[in-house]
Amino acid sequence: MTGKCLLRIGDDGHPPTTSVKNTPGSKKPGGSACVFEGQVVPCRTENGFFDAASGCYLTLADTWLPTMTQGGERPPGTKYYRCWVILDVVDGKPEGIEKFEPVIREPGETRTIDPRVAARQVVETMSFVAPQLGVSPYVQSADRVGIVNVPVWMWVTDPGPTTTGPQTKTAALGGVSITATGTVDRIEWSMGAGETVSCKGAGTPFTRQMAAGKSLKDMPASPTCGFRYAKSSRCEKSGAYNVTATAYWTVHWTGGGMQGDIPLDFSRSVPLRVTDLRPVLVDPDGGSEQPSAPPRTCGN
Repeated sequence: MTGKCLLRIGDDGHPPTTSVKNTPGSKKPGGSACVFEGQVVPCRTENGFFDAASGCYLTLADTWLPTMTQGGERPPGTKYYRCWVILDVVDGKPEGIEKFEPVIREPGETRTIDPRVAARQVVETMSFVAPQLGVSPYVQSADRVGIVNVPVWMWVTDPGPTTTGPQTKTAALGGVSITATGTVDRIEWSMGAGETVSCKGAGTPFTRQMAAGKSLKDMPASPTCGFRYAKSSRCEKSGAYNVTATAYWTVHWTGGGMQGDIPLDFSRSVPLRVTDLRPVLVDPDGGSEQPSAPPRTCGN
């Protein structure tokens, strides 16, 4: 078995479904947004850039003398910002007025880290692991061989916060408190035969009891995550299909007056041999048994 972990920013995948498809589905980009009192607002308007600390949209003033209420000498390098203070948010649009007093930022004041940068740093400290894979009959049959047209069940053998979620972490970095919660949107199984199965959740484990007393044609299909092979793996490299499961996560974060989503994905692979059971003709006169058809070549 092999596992790999990939961190991808800006692409979090389509909503979870359970289906078989030949090409990956469309994907939507991740991103971030500014938040004022629990409501999403534009991060920049004609009134300036959003500043969560002051609740204002700020515009740098080229020259501005301190007002009477904010009088006193200021050190060189002090910056003054016009403040358009938010009073309300209606249908996602901020409403407010420009304050008379400026927002003052003196040199040497603690600079707050960009919440988006802080969020990525928090996510990097969270524990994510590519899930261990169960593939029936790979872990059930003595010879570890699947059969053409017989249902294959797929599932995660170690579901939990690090493999299938959810998991949450809160941390303070650079003056910003970030809370990040990761959830698995879907698990995509690349079956090695050119097809992909997209499943919601960890899947249903297969047990021998599910097949007890049943013929191959009566074998039940997985209720949550399954597949049927149309041909054997005889012509594949090493004589087996390379089955790869990829867990697609979305980590939603909030903090510093902003929120956003960071997509992640983690993959693991297992080999699966699939054979084609061929009927055998029996000579009624006691001759040797012969297959009903010659074996197919890999070029056909």
